[in-house]
Amino acid sequence: MRLREKFEKLASRHNTVKYDFIVAELDLAITFCDVALASQDRTKLRRNSEHARRAYKSARHFLEDTDFSSSMKDAVHQKITKLKTMLRRVDRREVNLAL
Repeated sequence: MRLREKFEKLASRHNTVKYDFIVAELDLAITFCDVALASQDRTKLRRNSEHARRAYKSARHFLEDTDFSSSMKDAVHQKITKLKTMLRRVDRREVNLAL
């Protein structure tokens, strides 16, 4: 295999692994939001909210300089949209539990 072919194969694999990691982090953040929203305990809600935000921050960090296909971009965008909505719900729930 020529050097250029090896590089292209490695770059493609790197892109796929990066995508899988970002999707896993977004899914993890969504799960933490689900747990936070189901909680009646303010401490548990806050802890899971912080974990969700940390996972989201990690995903955003790795979104820089990506070379994803349009279907990959769409999937990530859908997850981010869902997550942002859930984070707003978590914030409202936290305020309501504080009252």
